[in-house]
Amino acid sequence: MIFGHGNDSYLYGDRIKMDFSSNLPGFANLGGLEAHLATRLSTIKSYPEPEARELEELLAEELGIQPNSIMVTAGAIEAIYLIAQLYRGWASVIPQPTFSEYEDACKIHGHLVSYYDNDDMEVLPDKRIYWLCNPNNPTGNVMLKTLMSHVIREQRNYIFVVDQSYEDYTLRSMLQPREMQDCYNLILIHSMTKKYCIPGLRLGYITASPIIIDRLRQIRQPWTVNSLAIEAGKYMVQNHVEVIPDKVKYLNDAALLHEMLSDIPRLMLMDSDTNFMLAHIEHSNAKKLKQWLIEKHGILIRDASNFHGLDHHCFRVSGQTPEQNEALVEAIKEYLKEY
Repeated sequence: MIFGHGNDSYLYGDRIKMDFSSNLPGFANLGGLEAHLATRLSTIKSYPEPEARELEELLAEELGIQPNSIMVTAGAIEAIYLIAQLYRGWASVIPQPTFSEYEDACKIHGHLVSYYDNDDMEVLPDKRIYWLCNPNNPTGNVMLKTLMSHVIREQRNYIFVVDQSYEDYTLRSMLQPREMQDCYNLILIHSMTKKYCIPGLRLGYITASPIIIDRLRQIRQPWTVNSLAIEAGKYMVQNHVEVIPDKVKYLNDAALLHEMLSDIPRLMLMDSDTNFMLAHIEHSNAKKLKQWLIEKHGILIRDASNFHGLDHHCFRVSGQTPEQNEALVEAIKEYLKEY
């Protein structure tokens, strides 16, 4: 795990007034969940289910798949490390830049890691996994669903791990578990942490063929998902909770932020299909900009220089409220006048 990935607001105490560093909106409505969990605090007195089977059944019904094709995990992170463990010693192809935990998990479990270099493709062994983050973190781009479906079905000798943690933050079409049940070489990772904006409760799930799910169950530790996380997941699924009342408006606001940042001289932005975006600042660096924004405005951004393949000019931000988005734009303009 690399230092500085994810939200590091804990380092700055109450100095942070606006947080753009996480890919989640900070204004999600969690009042109903908080009230529900207040009535379920007594569950911490007992062990949770060794595996969250009741939540798995609820999710399976919602997704239109069988319960033996799904496994709830302690966030997408547990899913990533379990998959890397299951295929210990394989070759893993990880196109860059992307989420660093794929590489970290693979190296821990003895994978031969390739960054999708053409020369590597010629010599890699056939026992091969392709790790695809879609939507991709940190770029925000989304791969074409029809193309992905075609490639996965045509290349059945490879395993494809598609991390769809941010599938709820794009209007582009995503792979659906019920549509891909004939693909025994596909593992989909999903994040309830992201969908419901509850990063403090680690909650995710894997959908795959029953054979893969059974093999993953055999190597996982018991009780990895705590009682309150299970209660939160059940409440959200049973009540069809939408923590962002108007997601289309939110994504449109994020697109407007992208447009406003793109109009600033010395900033270049990569196209994004999501609520977050990757920027490049000329004649300065992300670390300096980040520190200045904290000190002058209490604004936190993500220094993206520690993503493989990116340099010290790169940073990432996610859309927040329109007022906060405008404040960020004006603050960066102010910084660029000084530097």
